[in-house]
Amino acid sequence: MNVRLVKPDEMTEAATLADSIFRDGEQVSMAAGFPYLFSAVTSSSFGAYGEDGRMTAFMGLLPSAVRIGASELNVFSVGAVCTAPEARGHGVAGQLLDAVKDQVAESDGDLILVSGTRSLYTRAGCREFGTIRRYTLTPEMAPALREAAAEAAQAGVSDGGTASQTGADASARAASQAGVGASRGTDAAGPLRCREWTRSDLPALAKLAASREVAFEQSQWDLAMLIDAQAYARCVKLGHRVYVAERGGVPAAFLVAALPGGLRPKMTPFAIEWAGEPSAVAALLAHALETAAPEKLDVLASRHDAGLAALLQKHAPHADERILGTVYVPDAARLFHRLKPYLAALQPEKAALLKACTGAAERGIRLSYPGLDDLELDADAWIALLFDGPFLLPGEEAGAEANAAPVLPEGTPAQWREALTDLFPVPFPSTSGLNYI
Repeated sequence: MNVRLVKPDEMTEAATLADSIFRDGEQVSMAAGFPYLFSAVTSSSFGAYGEDGRMTAFMGLLPSAVRIGASELNVFSVGAVCTAPEARGHGVAGQLLDAVKDQVAESDGDLILVSGTRSLYTRAGCREFGTIRRYTLTPEMAPALREAAAEAAQAGVSDGGTASQTGADASARAASQAGVGASRGTDAAGPLRCREWTRSDLPALAKLAASREVAFEQSQWDLAMLIDAQAYARCVKLGHRVYVAERGGVPAAFLVAALPGGLRPKMTPFAIEWAGEPSAVAALLAHALETAAPEKLDVLASRHDAGLAALLQKHAPHADERILGTVYVPDAARLFHRLKPYLAALQPEKAALLKACTGAAERGIRLSYPGLDDLELDADAWIALLFDGPFLLPGEEAGAEANAAPVLPEGTPAQWREALTDLFPVPFPSTSGLNYI
């Protein structure tokens, strides 16, 4: 079996194989749903080939960038993994995953995101990670949600973005966005108008997306392509509808929702992605509930969506769960140094004192802090420190500061917990948004 990068002229064969595994007669080709993954230009995908040269297995690999405050991470997403029936049971998928890991290491990658959780990935060091909160909305909740959004806007709760601000870079972005609105005569306290988007909204929507402190990087081209592709929505037989909330003619927020269309849905409709003022996003959710009238609409809020989550918390039942998929960290020390700008903006003094190097365990890390013995973490403990912990809003039972409490192995000295508090966990964007692979 020959495992190698897929050549440009073999992408059609890869899509045909993926379609035979993942698509039925009602769904569009995987090539249409995941245009970047099946692109000869943007993809770094691998295939397995038999002696006759025919592709028998495929593992999609797509690079992207994730912004976390002042830090930017090189992220690679794995998806559309499939093996022809006659080639199964011979360890081909494991060989493909090994090749993917080597490719990511050569590309200076910080994280590998995998859409699956099966043993193929967990045996190879991929781990479930992070906590998100799923709110379930119904059309009956729309009036109360709209009223809460209006009250929040009047009270000045909206902070110019759905993400909680992360350090000095946040202030600069918020000020920039406020300046754009002011230069165009926007009245921040004026009434909102909610409507479906038009293509002329794209530049404004891209600016709103860029104002988020925690997000996948998306150019105007990316945003347009990903909205049109409907990657995750098409997998579950839903379709995108895009809504805009504008104030004084200037968009204050947008919402991409996966809603029922002509097919029988495989899951509850849900909010795919959003950006802008939290109160305006809440108003758009109410608008979608009233106009599209789904029986239910799920909203998956991450830690940095505290503004929106606080509005939803009063009106919708919720449950906490893991972020979709698994994560693999190729080099713990390299990821730490990539995150240093974010940490430095968050807690300058602590970040300046905290040092890291490669640990004794495979893909582990050794942390150093003045006055403390070095702390050794293996790969699993490092992922837990980075992303895990309770999802708590200010005022909830464990107290506001518990949301920033680090997750560390049992027996870790209290001084280390104190040193890492308010630095970890690190926020991370949804893996089930527009950039889903």
